[in-house]
This record gives sequence, structure tokens and C-alpha cells, in this order.
Amino acid sequence: MEYKLFGTALEPPTDFKDDLAAFCRLDDEQRSTIAEWFLSADAYDLYAPNLPASIVKSTLLPEQFRQTAGVIRTLVSHWHRRGLELRDVERDLLLLGCDPDQITIISTTLNRLSPIKDRVWIDARKDAERTTGLPTIDNADIVWNARPVFNGDAYHFFDADSFEASYDRLLGFVYLATMEMSLSDSNGNKQRISVQMDERTFGCLLNGMNRAANQLKVFKASTKEPRPSSTGPEGDD
Repeated sequence: MEYKLFGTALEPPTDFKDDLAAFCRLDDEQRSTIAEWFLSADAYDLYAPNLPASIVKSTLLPEQFRQTAGVIRTLVSHWHRRGLELRDVERDLLLLGCDPDQITIISTTLNRLSPIKDRVWIDARKDAERTTGLPTIDNADIVWNARPVFNGDAYHFFDADSFEASYDRLLGFVYLATMEMSLSDSNGNKQRISVQMDERTFGCLLNGMNRAANQLKVFKASTKEPRPSSTGPEGDD
């Protein structure tokens, strides 16, 4: 079975049909709220730290919003990418097993979002580029600790008998930041990396990040993004 939305020999994403059904179970006001978010938003980050104000004010739960807006985002992106007519999308929904009422609900929303489908597609491509190449940071935590400094080491492989008699004398503390990063690559492989920094190195990191932020402002001010075209590109993800 070939779906026009996904191309030859490709299948819909996992849980795609279930997510579409979840969208159809929303009431008219909730679906309208999601459509309005698409029409007004500049980007479509479903996992931003703060939910959009319109979603917070609605009756949508965060999980509902992410699930249902996510499947609409995928649907609109593929619709534009393949250069399809709305009737082609409806044909694929029928092949997926959607009933006539569900197809009507989804088609109505897609028709409303038709003017911005290129914008949704471009955002999806940018999102893909953010995870392509080197591993990306899923999460980062920084914890400060105080490490005691003694007059001698507790363990020494060589010449252990010559340890200082006052090895248990406490001289002071060193303050260290432990930074742990959780990383994942485009294949879903995950890893953790932990590093430690003293106060000086931590300060250098902060200064470097601030300078990089200023460079980004200059960089963005000197570049201009191309305007979206009226037709979507064709090809593989």
C-alpha cells in the first residue's frame, strides 16, 4: 500500500493514526485553538519550556496539545512537501482507516491551515537540521559542591608508608561545579557526559556563552532568510 503523503515504500510514523484519532476526539473549540496557534506562531516548538499563552488559557492539557498539534504538524508538512491536493490527503486518510467524520474534521482543519503550510514545512526542515550531524543536548544540569582539601592523599600506590602523619588535617575547600549533559544523535543513541569546573573555569564558560550570544545577534542581524516558495520541495527526508 502506497501513501502519497509518505512516498514509495514508506509508512506513516508510529502512532500516526492514533494521534489523528486523538485530534478528532477534541471538541471544536480545542481544535480551533490549535489551528489559531498554527496561524499565529512564528515557530512550532511543541516542547518549549513555556506553553503558548493561548494553550494555557484553553482546556487543552499539555500532553493533548503536544500529541495533537504534533500530528497536524507532520500532516501539514508532508502535504506541502509532496505538493499534494487536499483530495490526495483525504485519500490517504481513508487508506489509514479514518472514518468519514474523522476525514471531514481533519480536512476542515487542513483547509484552514492551507495558507501557512509552507511555513510549517520550513519549520519542520529546520527542526530536522537541529538534530542532524553531531549529537545534540537533551538536558544539562549543573551542581555545585565543596571538595575538602587535606594535608595528604588518602591513597598512594607507591611508598604508602611515607605518607604524612597529618594526612587527616583539613586545610580548606575547593568549590567545583559538576556539569552533566544528556546527549542524543539523529539515530536515537543516547549518552551522558560529565565534566567538573572550578570557579575560574566556570566564569570563563559564562563569559564565553555571553560573547557567543552577542555574536549570534550580530550574525542574525547581517543575514536574511529567503521567502518561502509557493510549492513544496520533493524528495526524501
